[in-house]
Amino acid sequence: MSETDHPVSSHAHAGYKTDELRFRPFADPSGPGWGALAVSLFTFSFYAGAIGMPFDDPNVSTLAATSLIIGGLVVFVSGMWAFATNDTVHATIFTLYGSLFGSIGMLSMVGFNIYNTLNQDLTISHAAGTFWLAWMLITFVLFLGTVRYRPTTTIFMGLLFVSFVILAGGTWVGRKNAIKAGGWFSFFASLVAMYNSFAVVHNAGYSPIGSFGKVGAKFHRKGHQPEDAAAAAV
Repeated sequence: MSETDHPVSSHAHAGYKTDELRFRPFADPSGPGWGALAVSLFTFSFYAGAIGMPFDDPNVSTLAATSLIIGGLVVFVSGMWAFATNDTVHATIFTLYGSLFGSIGMLSMVGFNIYNTLNQDLTISHAAGTFWLAWMLITFVLFLGTVRYRPTTTIFMGLLFVSFVILAGGTWVGRKNAIKAGGWFSFFASLVAMYNSFAVVHNAGYSPIGSFGKVGAKFHRKGHQPEDAAAAAV
């Protein structure tokens, strides 16, 4: 008996056939992942962009709670969940940005309000600018990697990349107007994330908005389509 003929080995190989529901023990984690990411970005954009509140508002308890629990815990767990369903794109996005919002929540929780001290300590400004610079670079890499995945994910990554570019430059030099602009781009990115979450739940078939049909269905899990096409050709 060869190694691949072993029952356990065969079962392990079959577990990667994620397109067949009987081999997928988990539901699609992109619904809660995109939803939690949308809520976290939405809250963050209101603080960074000074949308409806003062720019240097010292009360960051809402941002800390949202970033730690929703953006940190839920998004990160959704990333781990995506690994189990063999969804590399969502696993990478949710894991990385879950850690991002977890770190933002930690900074807010200990009272280290970066934006309120930009004009007081250049060291803090440079440290925060480096932080956003690193996220700008990794977001650009992910943007390039999702160009052919599906349009809404590409748009989300593009808006987030522009947001981090402006946040990195504005935080480094202490320009509040630039930071506000970066917050607005995060706001628009959160709206795209909300749409992604809606599309996943709507496509489950329980939405009363039946006239839309499958929202973005032809773009869903586009990374798996080449394998499906090859199987159909055979």
